[in-house]
Order: sequence, then structure tokens, then C-alpha cells
Amino acid sequence: MRKSIVVLIAVFILPMLNVSMAQEIARTLYVMNGLGQTLSKMNLETLEIMNDIVVVGDIPNRVYARDDKIYVVTSTPPGITIIDGRTAEVINTIALAEGSNPWDMAFVGTDKAYVTNLLANSVTVVDLATGDSINTIEVGKGPEGILVVNNTAYVANTGGFPDYAPSTVSVIDIRDDSVTKTLDVPMNPQDFTVAPDGNIHVVCTGNYGDVSGKVVVINPFGDTDFTPLVVDTVEIGGSPGDIVVTTDAVAYLADFGDGNNGFVYAYDALNLEVFNVASNPLLVGNGATALLFDAATNGLYVSNFSDDAVQLLDASNGTVISTFGFGDGAQMLAILEPISDSDPWADIVVSFTPGAGAGFGQNFFPDNVLGPPDPDQALTEFNPSSKPQELLSLGQGGGIVLEFTDNFIVDGEGVDFTVFENVFFFSGSTVPFIEAAFVAVSMDGENWVEFPWDTTTFEGFAGVTPTFDNQNPTDPNVSGGDSFDLADVGLPYAKYVKLTDIGDLKKEGPFNGDFDLDAVVAVNSMSGQPTSVEENPTLQPKAFTLSPNYPNPFNPGTTIAFAVPTISRVQIKIFNLKGQLIRTLVEQDYPAGKHSTLWDGKDDNARNVASGIYLYEMKAGDVREARRLTLVR
Repeated sequence: MRKSIVVLIAVFILPMLNVSMAQEIARTLYVMNGLGQTLSKMNLETLEIMNDIVVVGDIPNRVYARDDKIYVVTSTPPGITIIDGRTAEVINTIALAEGSNPWDMAFVGTDKAYVTNLLANSVTVVDLATGDSINTIEVGKGPEGILVVNNTAYVANTGGFPDYAPSTVSVIDIRDDSVTKTLDVPMNPQDFTVAPDGNIHVVCTGNYGDVSGKVVVINPFGDTDFTPLVVDTVEIGGSPGDIVVTTDAVAYLADFGDGNNGFVYAYDALNLEVFNVASNPLLVGNGATALLFDAATNGLYVSNFSDDAVQLLDASNGTVISTFGFGDGAQMLAILEPISDSDPWADIVVSFTPGAGAGFGQNFFPDNVLGPPDPDQALTEFNPSSKPQELLSLGQGGGIVLEFTDNFIVDGEGVDFTVFENVFFFSGSTVPFIEAAFVAVSMDGENWVEFPWDTTTFEGFAGVTPTFDNQNPTDPNVSGGDSFDLADVGLPYAKYVKLTDIGDLKKEGPFNGDFDLDAVVAVNSMSGQPTSVEENPTLQPKAFTLSPNYPNPFNPGTTIAFAVPTISRVQIKIFNLKGQLIRTLVEQDYPAGKHSTLWDGKDDNARNVASGIYLYEMKAGDVREARRLTLVR
């Protein structure tokens, strides 16, 4: 999730950039100090805190972490400060319109962001790569919080101080920057979150006096025309200003408090049962301002503005676990995920040729295919990812080539890499919703070997198996997705993976569409460049082996893989069940390593043989081994 692209007509060609990374960066919590006008950070592995590491502006409002960068939205001076996550140095400052009072931001593309402008009643569309303001979207009065879900942005229009009227939510189609609907909501909407059922929860603060806080629930498809609709209200009380939902579907809200304590409220985000409201709040540090749910640890962070601190709560019950001191006016929070010299994900999109019907996800391309599979912990094999931020539709017959640059896939123990697509099961069914693609690999990007496939069983294709555990994508025993073994195609390593939607070759199902790529993940890999794979003893076979042919049954051809631990004379022959020789496939010397050969269903005279069961036998050294295969005409 790092590189930029150059678009040439219908084929997208990307620069092959090797990124030199100087250091490993641990998972880090960033804290924006509103009064100190600085950022602080805490190493989430060691809990080491470094305060006031960089100055960010006179009135900072929001902080976000994305890839290897930190973004801070400032009202004064109006703009976005971009900070390098490795060095904590400011690498760019994007100026926005004077007097606009930028408040919040959301990413709506690889290099595209929306920024809400409290005093300008608008959203600025910003090109983060160039720093240009490329469009302005007129919304309601006093916009503050913003949330992007799939291709839709929701903007909280507070109505403006002191009347907070009208209080609305603007709905924007991020594909063309157009407002498609405006929803009336209770007084002073501030922020949003998404519940596990896909509904949008909006915290409406009230007027900090006689009108108390509420949460309204928006169903994104609730209206008769399948557009967003307010469908429910939760009475909270107090003056909550921020909201999050945990993976256990508990919604938490932060209330600045009474001068002695901050308050946290809680309710069930699915059935809307309230647990803690203004009459029985959870007590936290003074000046509770912002919440951040950490799905990786099931921790809930709350900033205490008046105490210059951040507290860690147990997200299962809201109890305080730890308190950490930060800078002056600890306010907003963000977590930067680890930055590593080498990771198991594909690094570069070499080319993308869209097929018919492609388009979904292209506003987030190539970031949405470079990185891990969608990490949302709410996803299951029945509830797959559907985010353009995480998926790219290849279109019918479309293709994409990915390269690994900081490491490469090697033929190791078991499968060697996994392709993730948003395959899923319908509720109560064990038949997957398949959107298949051919898979090919290459050592040099020029010479390709395609994995054998079978349109009857869908073996050998990607886009067949759902994702079962997106938190462990490098463990094929639990991850799901479609895994591939380089031994099946006889390669010792691969730097390139090519995926091609199968088009009209096979109708996967009555409702199935085109292949939607989420991620390609190396299971067995080595860092650096593949110059010494052949000499590496850890990658060499320890014994003579003859692998099951693939596919089996087959028509018209099947691959037979074998391995030799030392240079050896190898014979591989095909026999019928009567013991009669049908074909000599291999009779030559092979170096130590893993190899393969193809049988095309013909005899030594190039004549097609009949359907049936055949034997294939390997002789090498003192080893003689045979297996069965089935040809189906």
C-alpha cells in the first residue's frame, strides 16, 4: 500500500520502484496534543513514550495514520501536515483556504482525500500527491465529522454554533464528488462509526445544555430506493462527542465530563440496548475527548484532554487498565501499523489490463491490492469484504501482474503463496460464491508458467475459497484463500504473480461476477534477490519424491512434479493397467531440485489415448515409485 501509478490508455503500467527502508518501526500510538500543538507517540510493544516529537500547527483538529505517514488536519493555519512515520519529520504541508477552518478528513482514493470545512460549509477535495485542491463540494452548515464507507461519504453538518440548525448529514458519492441525499438528524451531529451489521451510527451531541445527546442509526440502503435512511434513535443523555464500535458490537461514546471526571457511555450496537448512559456513566480521566478501538488487542483508548493523558480500557467491560501521560491537552488518537524492511505482501503492480465491467476499486488502486487482505475483524466467510479500499475488480477477462521486490516466493514446505478474493458462502450454504481467475508465476516477469486448472472442480483457480481468518494470512492452515505450491509448476522461486479473470471459459454460478483481488501473500519467502536460491541447501529436496499429478482427473493435460536430492538420471513413464508402456515422458539427467513434466494424454506416437486409469512411474537412483492418474475425455 505504498506506490503510485501512471495510466496509459486501457493498460495501467506502474513504475517498478524498489523502496529502501532504513529501519523497522513498531506499532505506534500517536497522540495529538491540542494545547501543546504537537504530536507525541508511544511504542505499543515497549510502552515507551516520546512527547512533543513534532510541532503540527496552532490549532490541530484531527490526526490519522495511513501506510507509513501521519496526517494532521489543522484549523490554523488551515491545512494538512504530513509526517514521515519513520523519522517523525514533516515532509509536506498542504495549505487550504484561509478562513475555511478545516476540521476532519477522510481518504477517498490512493492520493485523494476529503476535508470538511466548518466555516465554509463545504468539503474540499485534495490531491495528497500534488497538494492541490481539485474540487469543492457544497454541503450543510458547519460540517465536522466525516466517514467513508465503500463508495459513500457521510458528512456531519452540525448546523453551526449556537443554534445548531439545521442539523443534517450529507451523503456523497465519492466516485463523482456529488451530494446524493441530505438526512435530517438530531441536534449537532459530530461523528460516525459503523456497526457490524453495516449500519451507520451518528453521535449527535445536543447543545451542551437543555438538549442532550443522542445516537441515530442510518441504514445505508434503508429507503425505498435503497438510499440511506435514518431508522432508529438511541437516547444517551449528556454531551457525547465521539463514538466507536468494537468487534463485539459494543458502542462506546466519550463525554468531556463534569470537571472532575470524563464520562464514557455504552450500548449494544445491534439491538440498541443501553448499558451506560448519562445517569450511570463509566468514569474515566477528566476531559474525555476521543476514543480509539484497537481491534488487534481488543483495547479501547480514551484521551483525557484536561489530564494530559490517555487511558487504556478493557473493551469488553470498559474498565480502566492503564493511564499514560502525554503532552498538553491530549486530544486525538491514531495507530500507525508496523513498518518493515520486508513484508509478505506483493509490492508493485507491474500492469493492470481491465476487462469488461471493471471499475470497482479503481479509485483506490493500486493501494487496495498491495498489502494484506482486508484486516476488518468483523469479516467472515459469510460476510466478506466489499470495500473498494480493499478490492479491485479485474473485469471480465481482465488481468493483473504483481511483483515482489523486498522478498520473493520460494518453493518451501507445503504451499508457497495464497491469493485472497472476496469469496463467500451464502447463509446456511457450504457452496461458495466463486469468481475465478487463472494463476501464473514467473521468475523474471517474461517467462510464465500457469498452474494447472480444472473447470469441473475449480481446482487450480484463485477466487474459489473464502477467507476464514484474515488476521493470520500467512498461515494457510487457518487463513483460507486459495494457496499454490511452486512444486506443482516446477519453479524454485517466483518474483511475479499474474491473475487473469477466466471470462466466459466457465460460468461459475448464476449470480457470480468477475474476479475481485484482495491480496497476494507469500507463505514461503526469502528477503533480497533470488540469486542464490539454487545453492541454498534449505530449499533443496532431502529425498527422491514423486508427487500426485495435478489436476486429477484431467483433460487434456496434467502436470507431474518430482524432486531429486542430487544430480540423477530420471525416467518417468506412463503405463496402462495391463502394464503396457504408453509413453516415455522423461529420460535424462536432472540437477538436485524440484522439477515437473506434462503429459498431454497422448502415446509415444502422438495419438490420443482412451479415457481410463493409468500409472505413471519414476525411476531415479535406487528409487522406483508409481502413482495412478485418471484421464477423462
